[in-house]
Amino acid sequence: MNPHYLYLTVDLAVLAVPLAFSFDKKVRFARFWPALFPAIAVMMALFIPWDIAFTESSIWGFNEAYLSGFWIAGIPLEEWLFFICIPYACVFTYESLKHYVPRPPLQPLALPLTLLLAVSVASLALAYPERQYIATTSALTAAFCVALALGAAVKPAVRTWNHRLWIAYLPLLVPFIASNGVLTGLDFWQYDVFNQDVQGIADQIVWYNNDHNLRARIFSMPVDDLIYGFLMIAMTIISYEIIAKKIG
Repeated sequence: MNPHYLYLTVDLAVLAVPLAFSFDKKVRFARFWPALFPAIAVMMALFIPWDIAFTESSIWGFNEAYLSGFWIAGIPLEEWLFFICIPYACVFTYESLKHYVPRPPLQPLALPLTLLLAVSVASLALAYPERQYIATTSALTAAFCVALALGAAVKPAVRTWNHRLWIAYLPLLVPFIASNGVLTGLDFWQYDVFNQDVQGIADQIVWYNNDHNLRARIFSMPVDDLIYGFLMIAMTIISYEIIAKKIG
């Protein structure tokens, strides 16, 4: 395979199965597209400018050896597709779990988990204000979690969305770590599960300036990406639910 299409291949691989099953007769995920794509646009309205700014600041960047060469507004085409393919797969999983697990367990834990995450990430933002990736990601996630928790405390629908968000996010961690692992170190499985040898990671499609993160990895993926991924997924899912409710 031409290495210049490697990042594009990762995007398409993430999308392939959810898209193929979007017309499944049981879930019929394609019928939710009118809510899904506007929700992805809402998320991208935050994440794309953020991505452009951090790329320009060299907080992260891209190895052109693994890119097709098409750039839009300072970031590669593949990065734009990342913000479509990953959320598509995540909302597909979220909606499928709603169908196959109509009464998910552990609902009383959902709100405490959201509050615990808010406190934890707010603490990280305060502890590392000079590290822009973890500080920005943590501050935004803390604000989102507080807003979500307040909504869940007063509105039953939001409480249900918050619960189902956690039910979807936890199993999504496995494919999320795998896909991000490929992007941040092609042979990611060869590294320690909790890896602090950040300088020893090779073959990165997406590289990070370690002065701006926690300087620890899960395999090759920065642990900071767990928070970043939660915010991306949560913003998309909650926006999706709000839009779906409005359009009926």
